[in-house]
Amino acid sequence: MSRLLRAIVLAAVSSSVLGAQVQNKQFSVTTRLGSIAAERSASLDRAALIGLDTEYALNKWFGLGTAVDVSRGNSTKKDFLTRLRYGNAAVGGGDSVYYQNIGQAISTVNISAFGTLRYPSKKLSPFLLGGVGTYVMMLDPQVNGKAVRKTALSYTGGIGFWYKLGTSVGIQLDARAVTYSDYERDMLNPALGRTEQITPFPEDFPTPPAAKNTALNTMFTLGFRYIPGGFGGRN
Repeated sequence: MSRLLRAIVLAAVSSSVLGAQVQNKQFSVTTRLGSIAAERSASLDRAALIGLDTEYALNKWFGLGTAVDVSRGNSTKKDFLTRLRYGNAAVGGGDSVYYQNIGQAISTVNISAFGTLRYPSKKLSPFLLGGVGTYVMMLDPQVNGKAVRKTALSYTGGIGFWYKLGTSVGIQLDARAVTYSDYERDMLNPALGRTEQITPFPEDFPTPPAAKNTALNTMFTLGFRYIPGGFGGRN
């Protein structure tokens, strides 16, 4: 009788532990730091990035979440050329001409909703990520003389892994490809529309790559992942 009682107690304890291990309906928060680099035709320099992900695990394989990525970088100066005139204004607008490459600081916020597919293991869990959202590019108002911003759809795909440090914390490393749709490279030129943008001798200056209506950005980030309360964290 005592052996049977011990077996029942052991089975109950094992079931409770198993139940805690397979419980996956949990929230996680990941803060990320990294960099973002655009394809050459976008005329954007590499920039530092900070991101925040929140995810809800539907089960141990699938999850849904949101991401916010904020970066501040610069346009590629050598792609934008203007000329400045000095001296006697009666002589064709000036008797001295100076050519200058111009750039500006750019702040970008990308907000997206995503889904994840992961392979759970005891310590290392790789995952795939895909999502859609909106990006907002805000140009320097002092350089442009006015507030200029661009808002359009963005698409995200990525791959990474989560290394578990405990039941509620871990380190995340991922790479993401973010595509900006309806992209307008000309808007990055502070001299856009001015007559001084015209270059009479274009063969004397390097020609930027052909512009595209999309901009592909590659993002690499290292993050700290936290599960509030550690609920189901052992999965």
